[in-house]
Amino acid sequence: MSEPKLVVVHSFYNPNDAYAAKSLLEDSGIPAFLLDSNTSTSNFGSAIAIGGNRLAVADRDLKEAVLIIEDFLKHINDPSIEIEKIRCPRCQSELVTNKPVTLIKALLTFFITTLFLFSSNPFYYCKRCKHKWNENKRA
Repeated sequence: MSEPKLVVVHSFYNPNDAYAAKSLLEDSGIPAFLLDSNTSTSNFGSAIAIGGNRLAVADRDLKEAVLIIEDFLKHINDPSIEIEKIRCPRCQSELVTNKPVTLIKALLTFFITTLFLFSSNPFYYCKRCKHKWNENKRA
């Protein structure tokens, strides 16, 4: 029996989409590999030159992988799928962040994140009216 050969299923210029598609294939039981992902992720110009993040599978899994990736591409390119946006409860602005960034806070965050990865009570800040609220306590 001959060794299976890797075949490129799709090329992604967005590395997030590439990794999501790879995970989707692996969750379906198809081993998948991202070729040149380090090069294309570190320098977008080279990503264009080398063809992006190329997702590859064994030739025996190609047909099933193509069906899964085609379905995935329909979902990521569907404009009817809306992401719920967080709005300021005071002024209804969408200019909202969950982390006001200052140099001191950025440095502290860098050092503290080694201890705490997630916050259980995220606070949000409106960039328009400067309102601060906790999303978990909102009714």
